[in-house]
Amino acid sequence: MHLKIITIAALLVLSSCSDREPSVVSTLPAPMPVDLVIENVTVIDPEQRSVSANRNVTINAGRIVAIEGDSRANALEPKHVVDGSGKFLIPGLMDMHVHTAVRPVTEDTFKLLIANGVTGVRDMSADCWEPRGELFLCIDEMRDYARRIKAGEITGPRLLRLSSAIVQSAPTWQLPEDPDPAYSPITAEQGRSIANSLHQSGVDLIKIYDRFHPDAYRAMLEEASLLGLEVSGHLPIFVSTAEASDLGQRSIEHARDILTDCSDFGPVYRSGNMAMLNGETEAGWPKQDDLRVQSVTGFNPERCDALLSKLANNATHYVPTHGTRELDFRAGQDEYRNNPCMVLMSAFVLNDWQRDLDKTASQNAERLPEYEAYYQHGLQLTKRAIDADVPVMIGTDANDTMIIPGISLHEEMARFAEAGIEPMDILRAATSTPATYLDREDDFGGVSTGKIADLLLLSSNPLEDISATRDISAVIFGGELMDRTRLTSILRTLPSEQSEVDEAKKDRCLGLHE
Repeated sequence: MHLKIITIAALLVLSSCSDREPSVVSTLPAPMPVDLVIENVTVIDPEQRSVSANRNVTINAGRIVAIEGDSRANALEPKHVVDGSGKFLIPGLMDMHVHTAVRPVTEDTFKLLIANGVTGVRDMSADCWEPRGELFLCIDEMRDYARRIKAGEITGPRLLRLSSAIVQSAPTWQLPEDPDPAYSPITAEQGRSIANSLHQSGVDLIKIYDRFHPDAYRAMLEEASLLGLEVSGHLPIFVSTAEASDLGQRSIEHARDILTDCSDFGPVYRSGNMAMLNGETEAGWPKQDDLRVQSVTGFNPERCDALLSKLANNATHYVPTHGTRELDFRAGQDEYRNNPCMVLMSAFVLNDWQRDLDKTASQNAERLPEYEAYYQHGLQLTKRAIDADVPVMIGTDANDTMIIPGISLHEEMARFAEAGIEPMDILRAATSTPATYLDREDDFGGVSTGKIADLLLLSSNPLEDISATRDISAVIFGGELMDRTRLTSILRTLPSEQSEVDEAKKDRCLGLHE
């Protein structure tokens, strides 16, 4: 009691001294300045499969520094406060199969991605072959773009992993005139050589294609493993999914090879290709039309479950890109071809897409039911893979025909939902599973203290309807708040050439995403 009286008396005496003017308030710590607080928001954390209502999320210096359940502490002095009432906070989305390194459309692609909530990408063709051409960017240019995005000099997603140009034994369209034969390895020695060459070039992974001699492929994978260099992409037509997984191929792209090897036709297809390669038969190469049909009709659940178990045990990632299979049977449909958001794409891209649509529609007209069945079967096997704990990641093949960057990721998520995959698992395929693949769980994939603040603030609940990921109120990128007005303004500048743009159609497109 005496101590209390003395303390109060001392404060009164001190407060009466006009030359020092101390106060009780001056003994409290000064408010801590922070960049951003999102108040009263529902946090959805796919990494932990958790949902937490009425959270206050504090962001500073580009990272999440606190997630609290009570009212915002008076000790904080935020530069920006966002009312998250009725809104939902999820990690920024990652598209794990894009193509941004096409010079005429690179920066437009970056804008489309970030404005649609895609905060990180894996580019699956981020280098060129020497001598350099005018169309494809090279790895040093892509690294510079990554630096500029990180520094805030230009708008775009994080370029999280950058692949080589396409590698296979047969020449590809990316090769320059009179290319070095080393770019198309056939022998085991050439396979080891190109692994070393690409490792020295500074790419993050080797992107392979399907016309790859098995001797060169196996030797390249062995050498790449010794170098710590990832190999991902298509599968050689001679090599099964199971063998590729055992050899260490890190990811398998597109809903194709797993469908083949989940069927009884798989061994027939692989052995038939090997027989042709070795000159042991005159029967001809197995036909792609037979492959599509028999992958569906010859489906073997036991064979498939054994394969999926192997992929899960080997941590072989799967990126099905179902949108590229949807194109096969919808290329002639007016509704499909007249997507209003195509108005955001450049004439350079649209002209190429138009040619591909016309060609695909004319070739596939008589076999549309087969193509649609193949697409639907692919969806079901993606659900089967997720149920078997295969690490499935969402990728789109952005900039391929009808695959509009950014927008296409939400369309691919809708396809996952069409397959019966639960919304939380869909979110994981675009957030926490990519973070694990990248070995960046400390930075990405969830909403928790310490992670980089790449986040989406949604106006509706994606766990009730995955299409809510389109309903973006704001993107937070490295702690920087990009509200709906700013995101819409970015989209309104596209395409950058702005030649004869149908503004009414653009309004319809933006209405889908505002």
